[in-house]
Amino acid sequence: MFYGIGVGVGNPGTVTKKAIDILESLDILYVPTAKKTEKFSVAHKIVKDYLKESTLIKDRHFPMNYDTEELQSAWGDIAKEIEQDVLGGKKVGFVTIGDPMVYSTYIYLLKILKDKIKITTIPGVTSFLDIASNNNFPLVEGDDALVIVPATVGTDKIRSYIKNENSIVLMKVYKNYEDILNLLLEENLEGCSIAVSNSSKDEEIVYKNIRDMKKEDVSYFTTILINKKWVV
Repeated sequence: MFYGIGVGVGNPGTVTKKAIDILESLDILYVPTAKKTEKFSVAHKIVKDYLKESTLIKDRHFPMNYDTEELQSAWGDIAKEIEQDVLGGKKVGFVTIGDPMVYSTYIYLLKILKDKIKITTIPGVTSFLDIASNNNFPLVEGDDALVIVPATVGTDKIRSYIKNENSIVLMKVYKNYEDILNLLLEENLEGCSIAVSNSSKDEEIVYKNIRDMKKEDVSYFTTILINKKWVV
């Protein structure tokens, strides 16, 4: 069996009991790294205390860019290796930050492997749910829709969502955070927005007044929540 395991947002305490039970039983664990020379994985750090000593750790590089050829080659090679391990009778896992089905590298592996081997996916706590609960910030109620938007889509699309919806989650705001911040201020949303970098991690920074956001604090793991019906 191959297990795609969501490990939450950074705190080992947010890893579910179901995920822990699987982690403790694995023969092999694949952990994604952003750089070819990197051996460190945030996801691995979160779950390392839940692994048995005999579990073989395989750190594999997943390119963090949009070079389609490089990405497909990397995913294809890793998927083939996972397939061979599973067909060899091993219990194999892959850990991913947050939830495996929300903007996760795991999805690319799932596309390749879903018809080749048995797969079980274990859900994890996403950043926006973690932020909402930790800060008593309701996301959505009644008949309102919850819109989850990667900030990389550009400010024009983000503006259209903001104008038409009450509840918006903005993920991946690290690249163009200044444009997004200016947009939110233009739309007078500072009173119903909250921004958090590194939720539940040691480096967590919470901005309940988005005007106070500093560029140096906006990490890869930065999310903004907006609820027009809620006052921060």
